[in-house]
This record gives sequence, C-alpha cells and structure tokens, in this order.
Amino acid sequence: MVYVHQTGYSKPGLVPSLTPFGIKLMTYLRMVNIPYQYSETLKLGPKGKIPWITYKGQAMGDSSLIMEFLNEEFGVDLDASLSEKERAISRAFVKMLEENTYWGIGYDRWLENYFHLGQLFDVPSAVQLFIFPTASRKVRQMLHAQGLGRHSTQEIHDIIQKDVWAASEFLGTKRYFMGEEPTAADPTVFGLFAEFLWTTPKHSHLYKLTNEQYPNIKDYCFRMKEQYWPDWDEIVGTKR
Repeated sequence: MVYVHQTGYSKPGLVPSLTPFGIKLMTYLRMVNIPYQYSETLKLGPKGKIPWITYKGQAMGDSSLIMEFLNEEFGVDLDASLSEKERAISRAFVKMLEENTYWGIGYDRWLENYFHLGQLFDVPSAVQLFIFPTASRKVRQMLHAQGLGRHSTQEIHDIIQKDVWAASEFLGTKRYFMGEEPTAADPTVFGLFAEFLWTTPKHSHLYKLTNEQYPNIKDYCFRMKEQYWPDWDEIVGTKR
C-alpha cells in the first residue's frame, strides 16, 4: 500500500487536492492501478513539499521522483508506446507546465484573487486570518525568486496564456495528451488544468483560458476525470 500524505481537501465541490501535484500523483496511481490510501497531514515531506508518500516504511518526496520510483518498483512504463522523440516532447511539456505554468496558479490564487481564498480552503475564518496573509507573502517571495513575480499582471497573463496555447495546440483533438493512449504526461497535464478549471473564480484569467479560450483542454480534463476519477464527486464531497 502506498500512503499519500498531503494537507486536507478543499471545500466541498471542488477538487481532491488544492495542489496540482497531489492530483497528479493520485491520478498516476489510478492509471497504473497501484493501491493507495490518502493520509491527511500538515507535515511536509522529506523534501519540504507536498504531496509525499510512505511505502514500506520509506518516506519519499517530489511527485516526479515518486512516480519514477514506483515505476521501477511495480514494473510500470506508461511511455512504453512512445518513441524517443515523443518522450523528449513529453518531458519538455511536463517541465514547462510544472516549472513555469504552475506559478500562474500561485499568482492567481495567492495574489491576484487573494480574497477568493476563503472559497477554497475548508478552514475556520480565524485560522484564515492568521495563515492567509503569511502564506501570501511567502508566495510573493517565491514568485519573485522564480522570476514570474517580477513582471506586471498583464505580462504574467501573457506568459501563462502562451503556455496554455502551446499545450492546447499540441493536444488538438487527441484523446490523451500524447496520442490515443494514456502516457506519463497525462497526470501532470490533468493535475494542473484541473486547478485552472475547478478552483479559480469565473472572472479569473486562468478560468477563462480553460473554460472559454481553449475548450479542448476543458474537454480533455472532463475525459480524464470520467475515466480515472469515477468517485470524484464522493471524494470532493458533492455527494453525501
């Protein structure tokens, strides 16, 4: 059994995890049929991040490294059908989304739409008043260090829009991101755009990108959710 550790679920009706890496990891486990158990904790993993896992008593962090480890442990290769060139393209898109596009969520959630936070996190108002300002300042510092936070709001919107455009163009009408069969890129693509679709307010730039400007990404996310998360509604609390 793989134990997946992360902070609590969002408010009812949203997503199974408020980090795309949490959705990514759990989607991967579902895709390769590795049994897992969700474990709620405020503790960060061995790399100071969430999610993280314990497996056979061993703690491991970083969703990509976890996936590589479990691939070896269980003899899994979601990319077995891909050519070397296709594997290279897959890696490039995954790294773009995780190392650049991801920070658009941080900006949108913790700075641009700060007052929407109370609609996301299922924590008491008193706790929000204590945690949210501190977290927002930390995210601002991280965005500045990463580089995205050094730009204006319009420049950030343009940067993220170009990333989403690239993903949308490459996806096209394919069922999965790399083709007609699921691959290791899909957990990342789905995890990231699930946050765009289901955690951002309707006036958000991220919401408009995936719900209006690039509808093939929205359709893709619904396909992934239907196939790998048939219990999505129960998990997020829309069914009691």
